[in-house]
Amino acid sequence: MTPLLFRPVVAAVAAAGVLAASAAVTWWTDGPLTTALLVTGLVGAGTAALTWVQVWFWDLLVEARQGQAAQARLAAAEERLRFARDVHDLLGHDLTVIALKAELAERLAPTDPDRAAREAAQARRLAATALTRVRAAVHGYRAVDLAEQAAAVGEVLRSSGVRTTVVPPSGDVPGPVAADLAAVLREAGTNVLRHSRAGWCRIEITREDTAVTLTVRNDGVRDGDGPDRLSGGLRGLSDRLAPVGGRVRADAADGVFSLVATVPVAR
Repeated sequence: MTPLLFRPVVAAVAAAGVLAASAAVTWWTDGPLTTALLVTGLVGAGTAALTWVQVWFWDLLVEARQGQAAQARLAAAEERLRFARDVHDLLGHDLTVIALKAELAERLAPTDPDRAAREAAQARRLAATALTRVRAAVHGYRAVDLAEQAAAVGEVLRSSGVRTTVVPPSGDVPGPVAADLAAVLREAGTNVLRHSRAGWCRIEITREDTAVTLTVRNDGVRDGDGPDRLSGGLRGLSDRLAPVGGRVRADAADGVFSLVATVPVAR
């Protein structure tokens, strides 16, 4: 351990001390000095090398985790920049024109009230149009694509060493239903990483005439382990789905944990 804990000089002194102790014990017991020094040196060097490899691998894992966190922060920053660009493109021109027309109406009000009124009316229409465009853009950002959410959760699980299969829905999922099931999906992905030693996971979304069902199954759970119906996350999901008639069911059997969420679809 001394090469990992101390500077090379201290480590060399410690190694020399160990070899000296080995030589002294061997001399005292009339043993073969060369063999004792060789065995002591090889065992010590092998132990140090093995320990160094473990520490190096740990540092590599820490750097990989830090890289994932940095990548997530970068993706969030890029998304904020993209949103800012879109908002600027939507509002920049309209707000400039509105400001000019409002200024013109203010100047014309004392001398030409009719024209000032027309300019003010045009500014009001431009403001209403800009508001409509912004609402449409925000609605697009809020819209949830359940298939994309499932694919993203699958990538996170795969990056954590879990063999993940994602079966997307065969048809379109209404926006409110997709938003509710996306929350369940995120909680399920967290449970796989937090409450199990999963080797595989299967995420399946099925669309029927009257309901959409999300099923998440994974191994690595002993019977009775994992989140149950009384856990905070699942209880919160049940409370969220209850107003729309949805339900969440979770159980563990034969080492496999299953989470099934069903949300009805309005006809």
